[in-house]
Amino acid sequence: MRTNELFPLLPDLAALVTVIEAGSFSAAARQQGSTPSAVSRQIARLEAALGLTVLERSTRRLRLTAGGQEVLRHARTMLESAQAAFDGAASHASNVEGRVRLSAPKAALRQLIHPRLPELLASYPQLALELHVTDQVVDLIADGVDIAVRLGDPPSGYVARPFMEVRTLLFAAPDYLARAGTPQSPAELAQHSCLHLAELPGDDEWCLVRGNERQVVHVRGRYASNHSEMRREAAEAGFGIACLPDFTARQQLATGSLVQVLPGWQLLGRYQGSSWLVYSADRYRAPRVRVVVDFLLQIADQWGKATS
Repeated sequence: MRTNELFPLLPDLAALVTVIEAGSFSAAARQQGSTPSAVSRQIARLEAALGLTVLERSTRRLRLTAGGQEVLRHARTMLESAQAAFDGAASHASNVEGRVRLSAPKAALRQLIHPRLPELLASYPQLALELHVTDQVVDLIADGVDIAVRLGDPPSGYVARPFMEVRTLLFAAPDYLARAGTPQSPAELAQHSCLHLAELPGDDEWCLVRGNERQVVHVRGRYASNHSEMRREAAEAGFGIACLPDFTARQQLATGSLVQVLPGWQLLGRYQGSSWLVYSADRYRAPRVRVVVDFLLQIADQWGKATS
């Protein structure tokens, strides 16, 4: 299809996205300010041009065909590119000002994000930040949150950008290991002072994996905390072996105040895996939100390069 033949079909591709996201021709028509019959004609025109049925219609529901799913994917990419073009122009035309509310888990906010925020605020004197520090899942709308760092599966209905991979590893001070010995297998952890979360039942059972191997050990110790920075400081003070997100001990590993224990093993648990930067597409259009999102992604990118 030649370019001059393609241009008239771009609104029809946009209409397809609206129909699928709205759930019906009537709802799509309300969003477009048109009529259901006009939307139906747009879809029919698109199908005729493609030589393909994209929607199977019944009295109760609409369903994309296999070919329609492929067309929808490209149509969404088209709209995202168009939005990016307008957003890029807005970023040059608009001042970055106003308040942004950011929610993130305690360790990520304290260790990764907070130390860099003065740099962001210095770059944008009219920008204000409000930090919501929690390991709990927040409702962006109900809690009034503009941007959230979320561990695990991202919620539907929002933009979710990969932020960073979090691993939980074991660390101890060299002087502790000199006194108590260095464990050579997970089973030996039962004979050590272990610094665990003690937040939920089962936090004193550590499950470690290495390839296809899996071992569970019941740990004990004189100190427990659900704050990773406190566990790290206790480990540095020689209280025992601490479970920590890997990024919280990066500086201590570099200086030698902590060393990794059982480096071939990974500790399973709630606070690890893929994390995401989550926000609504509507909020991202605001320059104040966009600059914070871009800054956070820059932090994650630099962390990834430093650990690769």
